Amino acid sequence: MAEHVFEKGNPILGRGNYHAKVGNGGKQQKFKLVAGMRIDSSLSQAPSILATRADKRGDPDRFTTTARDFGSELSITDESIFAPSNVNKVLRFFAFFEETVDESPSEVFRLRKSMILFYLTDDTIEIIENKVANSGLPQGTFLKRGKLQKPNNGGHYKMEDIYVGMHFPIYGRVFKLYSCDAWTRSYYSERAMELHPDIDIPKDEYTLSRQEIAKLCGGEVGHFYGKKNSALKTFMEATLGNHGLQSMKKKKFLENCRKVLNFKCEYDDREKLYGDLMSYSLNYFLEDDTIEIKEVEKANSGRDPFPLLLSRCRLLKTWEDAIHDEQARGVEEPTGRDAYFNEEDLYVGAVINVFSRPVKLVDADEYTREYYAHTWDVQLAPPSYHNEPRKENKKPDPPPYTGYGTEEVPKKDFIKMSLNDRKVLRFSAKMVSSRREQSARQFIVAFYLADDTVSIYEPEARNSGIVSGKFLERGPHKKPDGARYRLADFQINSNVVFNAYEFHIHDADEYTKKFLGLH
Repeated sequence: MAEHVFEKGNPILGRGNYHAKVGNGGKQQKFKLVAGMRIDSSLSQAPSILATRADKRGDPDRFTTTARDFGSELSITDESIFAPSNVNKVLRFFAFFEETVDESPSEVFRLRKSMILFYLTDDTIEIIENKVANSGLPQGTFLKRGKLQKPNNGGHYKMEDIYVGMHFPIYGRVFKLYSCDAWTRSYYSERAMELHPDIDIPKDEYTLSRQEIAKLCGGEVGHFYGKKNSALKTFMEATLGNHGLQSMKKKKFLENCRKVLNFKCEYDDREKLYGDLMSYSLNYFLEDDTIEIKEVEKANSGRDPFPLLLSRCRLLKTWEDAIHDEQARGVEEPTGRDAYFNEEDLYVGAVINVFSRPVKLVDADEYTREYYAHTWDVQLAPPSYHNEPRKENKKPDPPPYTGYGTEEVPKKDFIKMSLNDRKVLRFSAKMVSSRREQSARQFIVAFYLADDTVSIYEPEARNSGIVSGKFLERGPHKKPDGARYRLADFQINSNVVFNAYEFHIHDADEYTKKFLGLH
């Protein structure tokens, strides 16, 4: 930090004049950019650069630089206008050359395959040799990317000079192009240049013999060709340093990971006391030939849910052998593959023995059927479920009313209530009586369609001496025979009875007449 500067000769402590022009104590940059050039910031001036800057901007006191000051005045070169049309486009050819092998009784020449890449952007060529396991050769990039000159100073190689079947001399070796990829052929076809078809390459007898030896001894990495691998051999090779020994199980696991065959199966135990027809789902895992059987729960079956009939494991065809099975202790295939249920033993209609339970496979999912059709060329049979007699659940009649509670149905018809909400049929009625003053009384009978309830209202009559108003409370009323009143009981010129009072319906309003006419 910069120190404060006080004027001299001030005897009073604490009083001083602060110097306004205090220098910057921060560390400055060494260089700065002026007119597109990097100069030392400690220099007091740069005559040639600053003069050019002042001439361009017309302001000699301005020394800042921006990209816009000179960008618009720069001349556009031909190189900046160029836009390549073949960026990231590469022609790929497959080639080989024969290499002579001296002082070897087993081979005379060796065939070495390579890949030739021709970059269309700048007509450069790169050669990459294919990697072969245990070849002992430094493989990979055979020729770095660059332009190649034709023999006898004929110029550089162009796209037109390369085709399938040609001999390609490069630094003392002659490559022969025997094939190319599909995109390369289509690229030549678009430019009316047809390439020759692929040609056969000569056989390398030494390489073929090495492959046959690997098949016989099982020494090829990842392949055993059906040769049984014993646990003792695996242990002995591991003690000798072969820790990377691949097994057929690992190869099968990597190829079939998460591939599962699913079968629907049934176990019929109805012959025994309290037996039943049980449904299961069988999963066969292709990665390790294990089987899992799950129980399919049924609604209202009365059984306690149990997740698995058989946990995931290899299922022996004879369950008594499970007592002596050594695979559970880690020994590799001691009893042989045929002792277990495999994918070729499972099909629709097959019966497998699951620890003395005959389980029948009755169906398979779509993926399982496609797998057998593609892998084994077998079409699985159609589903064959047991045809159980369908139980008809007869609805019991409701018990008679005992006088406790209500006779209303607990479950209301909400659809009827929503469709007939606020719909009321009104009828005009007279009381049927032998007394003249009673037979002259007029009533309005209302029937509610939402819940089949009835109410009766008596209008006011002058000088009748009878109090008007509600005669019968709204509710589900019954007929003399005990049945509830329905819509069919209310018709014009019909009689209805409520609490020992008989009414004769002689008229209705216009809405009611229209409703009864439609229904």
